[in-house]
Amino acid sequence: MKSRLASPLRRLRAHRSHRGNRHLHHLAVAGAAGVLFAGVASPTFAVEPARYSGIQPDPSLPTNAAESGYEFTLGGGVGVSPRYMGSDEYRATPALNLALQTPIGVFIGLSGIGYRLSLPAGFFVSASLSYDGGRKDDPKGLDSGSKKLRGMGNIKGSVFTTLQAGYAIGDLAVVSVATDIPLTNRDRGNIYRFAVDSVLYKSAADSVGIGATAHFASGKYAQTYFGVTANQSLNSGFGQYAPGGGLYGVSLTANWTHKFTKHWSTTVAGGVMRYTGNAAKSPIVFNKTNYQAAATLDYTF
Repeated sequence: MKSRLASPLRRLRAHRSHRGNRHLHHLAVAGAAGVLFAGVASPTFAVEPARYSGIQPDPSLPTNAAESGYEFTLGGGVGVSPRYMGSDEYRATPALNLALQTPIGVFIGLSGIGYRLSLPAGFFVSASLSYDGGRKDDPKGLDSGSKKLRGMGNIKGSVFTTLQAGYAIGDLAVVSVATDIPLTNRDRGNIYRFAVDSVLYKSAADSVGIGATAHFASGKYAQTYFGVTANQSLNSGFGQYAPGGGLYGVSLTANWTHKFTKHWSTTVAGGVMRYTGNAAKSPIVFNKTNYQAAATLDYTF
């Protein structure tokens, strides 16, 4: 798994030296990019907000592709994550890594397929399609959820689009904003993120990065994932609760990537999520602080 934090800085620096020709090329394919949004892939961890916690690389961000402009990474390992947002139960899961970057801005990863446009002066925008499996009150296998939620019912999976924009502050940090908008099962609501990612240390073999993200929810999303309706209260025994939208959590992450050779590398990543405000008061949030960790061995070519 490539470092989510180091990659954007390298790609944006490289872009500045070639942005004239590449910017025109990106504009030429932008109109056709929509036809490429034809497939979706499940994330390694189905638990929100695992996809934004630094555990997985973010394919929406610029990356340091090979000289040919194409880069493919395949890897795997093991991870630990909570069973759902606010759970006090944890589970071990496979930590998979699959990422393809192309010179025309199209990217494919476990968290979706999309198109990224690099803009002058370090800016970029992206759009992608992904799938989230929702939450089960009687989970099987790697399903997100817990038997503690029996009577709450299932949150259906949803295809959603992620819209993102960002800016690199020199070599110091990348600042980005993003939103997830469901295209199916739209009643689950939207989420929004503001993130700052930074590289603490970089050498030929090692990269260490940290990140901080503020997570916001629409009223529908807060009710879906943290609320308890009258019917759910009757079936589950939890008290009725209507949390309302707004800031629902902040997360801090760190990762270390070590390159053994040009192609082989390993990444160790960890994150902590603290639920805040109305979300933290939810009767189904058994732990206001959740932790995640993963380690992968990757091959890039």
